[in-house]
Amino acid sequence: MVQMESTLRDLVIRYHQAGYFPSAAVRVFNETETLAEVYVGEAKKDSLFDVASLTKIATATQVLQLISENVVSLDDEISQHFDEIRQLSWLEERFRGITVRRLLTHTSSLPAWYPFYAWQGEDFWTALQSALRNQLPTAGTVYSDINFILLGRLVERKRGVPLKQCLKMYLTAPLGVENEMLYLPAVSDSSQIIPSCYDNRIEERMCADRGIRFERWRRHGTAVIGTVNDGNCHYYFHDVSGHAGIFATAGAYEKLCQLYMNTKNELLIDAQKTQPGCQDRGLGFETGTAYPHGCGHNGFTGTSIYFSREYNIGAVAMTNRLFYPEPSNRGMGEFRRALHEMAFSVALVMRR
Repeated sequence: MVQMESTLRDLVIRYHQAGYFPSAAVRVFNETETLAEVYVGEAKKDSLFDVASLTKIATATQVLQLISENVVSLDDEISQHFDEIRQLSWLEERFRGITVRRLLTHTSSLPAWYPFYAWQGEDFWTALQSALRNQLPTAGTVYSDINFILLGRLVERKRGVPLKQCLKMYLTAPLGVENEMLYLPAVSDSSQIIPSCYDNRIEERMCADRGIRFERWRRHGTAVIGTVNDGNCHYYFHDVSGHAGIFATAGAYEKLCQLYMNTKNELLIDAQKTQPGCQDRGLGFETGTAYPHGCGHNGFTGTSIYFSREYNIGAVAMTNRLFYPEPSNRGMGEFRRALHEMAFSVALVMRR
């Protein structure tokens, strides 16, 4: 264990010193215990990070719970659960054939992204119709935030309570991490929340490139702490959505991964595998060579999870890669791959 922690620390510090992230909380684990953990910069064991799209894994888990309870089906068309879609004839036609399965696997034909906050004052369904009218259906596997915005609304609709409460009632309380994985964190010590970024200049450019105007951006140079980096989640959905918004510790996502590593639920086991007709996509999860013999996901702010049920190993990395005065074009792929391969090599050694 000492050697493993030393190897992990060397890896994390190398990328930290190379300017990939100011702070990080990184853990390697098996199905029952933490094997090594490293914290650099401002990060500590109880530090909360804006996990960005790792929120999608929490949402997917809640959708899979609904399916396991026979509340919804993978092959239900999403429109059958929303009168709002059926009441708008154009939207009803656009959603024809879009199932829960297709939303989970990012094969829905919906676009990758749209700034709903540009439609301030419009209800979501009207704004969605306007957004989709201007974009042709996509083909194949296209990673889409809109898929999980819809899935988050599905969870709310079927549970009958707001998504923030759904997360606590159906996921974090059962896992014992309700204070470590949550929307809109309210903590007595603000230093527990790791700053995620400065302002929203990246999204500002994305909107400018599309000729879309928005006047309520965070002031340039503003450190973002405790509110969500993602523009749609923050400006339009009030920091709570199915695609982004959760703040969590590394340990909380380790527990979520271990849920999948230990489960006997066939649906949750199948979710970890590449689905038929999909490119490197499980039910909510990513698969492929970046996740050796397993699956995972990553988040825009610099977060990631990986685990292999087959080899009984996993890794979670919480970083704040965007928290530099000038946004870096440096991607996290190299670090994530190095971390996952290091964890997988540990699993191979432990199998001998």
